[in-house]
Amino acid sequence: MFAPCGPSTPFYPRVHSFQFSGLLTSLALGLGSGGGEGLGALQPRVGEVRVLKTTETAIYLEALVNLTNPTPYSAQIPYLTVHVAKNNTIVGDATIRDVNITTGNNTDILVSAIWSPADGGPKARKVGVDLISQYLSGFNTTVDIQLHKDSIPTAPIVGEALSKLKLSVAAPHLDLPSDGDDQVDKEHFIRAATFHFFSSTATFTLVSPFKHDTLYLDWVNATAYYNHTSPVGHIESDDPFPAPPGANETPRLPVEWSVGSVGYEAVRKALGGQLKLDARADVTVRLDKFRETVWYVGKGIGAHIKP
Repeated sequence: MFAPCGPSTPFYPRVHSFQFSGLLTSLALGLGSGGGEGLGALQPRVGEVRVLKTTETAIYLEALVNLTNPTPYSAQIPYLTVHVAKNNTIVGDATIRDVNITTGNNTDILVSAIWSPADGGPKARKVGVDLISQYLSGFNTTVDIQLHKDSIPTAPIVGEALSKLKLSVAAPHLDLPSDGDDQVDKEHFIRAATFHFFSSTATFTLVSPFKHDTLYLDWVNATAYYNHTSPVGHIESDDPFPAPPGANETPRLPVEWSVGSVGYEAVRKALGGQLKLDARADVTVRLDKFRETVWYVGKGIGAHIKP
């Protein structure tokens, strides 16, 4: 989900192509200590994400990434750029500069990136929407890393040869702000909900993945479920509201109760207590100039039921 953010560098020091190709080939074939996992053995994890700029179809950003190299190969990489794809469709590009990959743990690798599936047309845009929606919903998502002849400017033959390898990697997990040490909690964008029964409204605690930028939710169309399938109520709002960095509570959103359903009765009986609810939603999000509608599936959301 990443891509180069700045102009092309006019000079590229020579990469140690033998060590680098050995590293990538070993990962692709699952020859490292995590045998059989391919690039997934890198266990990438995204830390801080900073948005550099946006357009109507793209987000330019930088992210600090930690990974583990399970192979016996090390490589000094002055410059490397790759396509990021899903279902044979390019959704972005990623670039690293002046990185020394050693065996074992590698921390705070700066990745410059662009998320731009819509630039590939309607099909690519849909692939991008589904990918980011699955990712935000906590699904186990994978992306394909595609090298190409321009990946290593000083060794185009290496880039072109390695482009024939299928390099799949699990999408890196995000470490979101959390009051506790529960890793599952750190990966949830919706932390909690409060339903106000008699006023037919609800609020949600949202945790933004951005530490420096404010995300806006322009439209919400959501349904809450009890016991996974029984509707509790429906929420639809086109009043935009911000989701600034950190954990924040939304404004009160209107709820149309599913009167007569098992879910509604569960909420009514839980007045003054709590329930675990699921949610399915379509949400239009906006980040500066960039705007897109994604879907979200949340499970086991702790909901306070108030009169």
